Amino acid sequence: MAGELQMLKTIISYLLEKIGYEIVSASSPQVAACWPRQLHQSLTSFEDDGAFHSVYERAQCATQMTETDNSLRRQRYFITNQLLRQADLGRGDVCEAGCFRGLSAHLFAQHIKQLDQQVTFHIFDSFQGLSELESVDVSEDWDQRYKHLSDWSADKLRKQFACSLQTVRENLDEFDFIHYYEGWIPTRFHEVADKSFSFVHIDVDLYRPISESFQFFYPRLIPHGIMVFDD
Repeated sequence: MAGELQMLKTIISYLLEKIGYEIVSASSPQVAACWPRQLHQSLTSFEDDGAFHSVYERAQCATQMTETDNSLRRQRYFITNQLLRQADLGRGDVCEAGCFRGLSAHLFAQHIKQLDQQVTFHIFDSFQGLSELESVDVSEDWDQRYKHLSDWSADKLRKQFACSLQTVRENLDEFDFIHYYEGWIPTRFHEVADKSFSFVHIDVDLYRPISESFQFFYPRLIPHGIMVFDD
């Protein structure tokens, strides 16, 4: 895992520098000034955070995601989980748009469950996979890249992320504070139009539903609320 982590760091550093970002040491004054100390410390302790790995593995088992475990996904969810912990959950609801089998939702719900306050968690998903791909979602060399795969198609890609509402409910059945909204984004957003949100996690992969999710939820974030895009 150490080799994979170093390779990942190298790739990320290269990409960030190419688009004009400066890479600075985690102990530098710039970092300390910009990030809450607690978050800064937590983001540097991924490998040694036994508590996170324990709840993550529990979530993987509950959502049948153990066989696809990998260090990159685990780090993504580690960071997202730490951001959730920075949110003022007592002042607004939690929302996830796009849940697949419920892995990230299970992580969030484990944290919410241990809090000494009532928090409502809303999950929006089609439970049928991705919505229709549009030209903005497909690279110009799409056909050239995938024509050698005889069974490859945009429809197969879309259905790869399908998981029934019943299965997700069963995966998350220990959490009684979750509300489910089955339907294509944004058809059911209006049902929470009167809510305020402290934390919103958007993982819907394609341009249009990402844009529609942002346009709906951003104005409903509480001051200092957190919105995370997994895309």
